[in-house]
Amino acid sequence: MAESELASTDLKETFDRAAKYLQTLVPELDSAQLLGFYGLYKQATVGLCDVPRPNWYQVQAKHKWEAWKNLGDMSRETAMTSYVHAIAQINPSWETEAQADSSRWTSVSKLSNTDVELGDADKTFLDWVKEGNETRVCEILSGEPTLVNTLDTDGLLPIHWAADRGHVDVMARLIGSGADMNSQDRDGQTPLHYAASCGHAEAVKYLLSLGARSMADNDGMTPKDVADEQLAALL
Repeated sequence: MAESELASTDLKETFDRAAKYLQTLVPELDSAQLLGFYGLYKQATVGLCDVPRPNWYQVQAKHKWEAWKNLGDMSRETAMTSYVHAIAQINPSWETEAQADSSRWTSVSKLSNTDVELGDADKTFLDWVKEGNETRVCEILSGEPTLVNTLDTDGLLPIHWAADRGHVDVMARLIGSGADMNSQDRDGQTPLHYAASCGHAEAVKYLLSLGARSMADNDGMTPKDVADEQLAALL
């Protein structure tokens, strides 16, 4: 075997070990770090990103796609090397630990989820909104009322997330606390877009009962355009 082929084989084997070892680190990493590893993994194993951008309402899938797409024309070898170096930056002794405890490794082909399960003490206001916990949402808003109109890193307001998950009680609480039911995210989508695209009939009915407007987003799509046939009849 030629020296270059041997070096390539060694790199692939080290990369495979690093990819397995990453699973033991997942609880310690934030979503930005996990997305970085996801992008490098896809670049290393598949190559350049040539798949279509996910739909606007597929938030997590869109973030994963962007993490991969942003690597541009990076070679597979460079992606493998960068992946291994990133693991080493987190834990310089990872290879020694991995060899000593190889039984805990599991075979993976990709990161299936960038969300780490949180304990109640670590949950933020948005976490409670996404879970539909009206009691905690109310408690937190009573102390920090400005959170109702605070954008997250995705450019979404709490009312968008509540509509996305179909939590009508939480939506009512947010609107009662000053949330705009017609607010648009950075892509121009309103809570009605989110409720309609996710098939949450009760949330759609609730928003319509309050007079929510059927506005077009930045791509000219209205809530009716992104709804299924049954919900479209309501819009």
